[in-house]
Amino acid sequence: MASRTLLSVLLFALFVSAAAQNATAPPVSAEDEDWGWCVTTEGDNPTCQSLITILADLDPEAAHKYSCIVGDGAEDCMKKINNGDAKFGVFDGGNIRKASNTYNLKPIRIEITGTSTDRYFSVGVVKKDNCPRNINDLKGKRTCHSGYGRAAGWTIPITYLVDSKIIPVVTSGPAQNDIESVKAFFSKTCAASNDQTKAVCSACKTTTGCTQEDIYYDYEGAFRGVVEDSCDIAFTKHSIPIDYASNGQYAQTGWTGLGPASDYALLCPTPLNGAFCTDVANYADCNFGNAPPHTIFVASDWPAVEVQEFQAVLDAANNDPAFNALLFQGKNTAGSIFVSDATKTLAYSGTVDALVAPIEKAATSLEAINAAKPPAGAAAGLLPSLLGVVAAATSGLVLAAAL
Repeated sequence: MASRTLLSVLLFALFVSAAAQNATAPPVSAEDEDWGWCVTTEGDNPTCQSLITILADLDPEAAHKYSCIVGDGAEDCMKKINNGDAKFGVFDGGNIRKASNTYNLKPIRIEITGTSTDRYFSVGVVKKDNCPRNINDLKGKRTCHSGYGRAAGWTIPITYLVDSKIIPVVTSGPAQNDIESVKAFFSKTCAASNDQTKAVCSACKTTTGCTQEDIYYDYEGAFRGVVEDSCDIAFTKHSIPIDYASNGQYAQTGWTGLGPASDYALLCPTPLNGAFCTDVANYADCNFGNAPPHTIFVASDWPAVEVQEFQAVLDAANNDPAFNALLFQGKNTAGSIFVSDATKTLAYSGTVDALVAPIEKAATSLEAINAAKPPAGAAAGLLPSLLGVVAAATSGLVLAAAL
């Protein structure tokens, strides 16, 4: 009798112990074991390989298998996450709407930059001795952009110039209206893209078939185009001319003709203190608008417990010397995965609407530009302004489809 009682007690103890273990450490399902990061270009893969090695060491859950998947641009990474071929992707503000609306992804984490803000300004950088007389003097200039469709380098400045009746809208041609309009207005342009139907390459280092591997791609690449006299103006992120000048923290010895920050200026949409060009430090008062931060997305149905475990790993990474040295302490000069002046990442539980609010007007305008049709009987396909189209878009477009 005593032996049976003892056996019952032991079995009960084992049951309670197993239940407690299951309650505190639920098993990771097989489908969630592969924690794959999708990067948008092969150039980001070395950084990704180092990143996953660090994160795997910080992760207490051995079942998570870290890997890097190279996508063919941002949209391909969105597809891979949606299809379950990757778990995470980091996307520019100009791609946030598309990630959410087209591919049903959800934002879970954002980067914070060196300016202690989760947003950044879109600016136009020129050489100080080559400043246009005013914003209307851009016709025929050579332009470099951080990339086609990027928030700071394309969506915000191009829609500003169209809405201000500076760039007429071209509604005929093989490419989208925004691309045809830019090509008709500027003499040469570099807005590289892995999607060759959207790449504009005449001012890029690779003038045919330019991709995200082009040296004039991304925020710092657009500025390099101005430095090396391939472009007259760079549409990019506000911190770039300060950080990448010869006296900046990320000064690039391999750039031809690089000077100190004082050699460069910002072209203002409206005069600042009576002048259209100002010091690069005055970006808060001389910009085309501000953009959301780069954001980490996952599939919308990714389990909450996995999101929590991921957040815990990334929170730990913020305090990890190796992780900070890789991405957040000046070594990430190419802006690989995260922007070059990012200082950390933070969990985000807000909505997509809140993230994209600063560029919603620009996104709506871009949608209207590309939806515009030639006027009846018009052969040239030029619209003198977009006021009617934008008015129609404001009443008829669903803002949730803006990007």
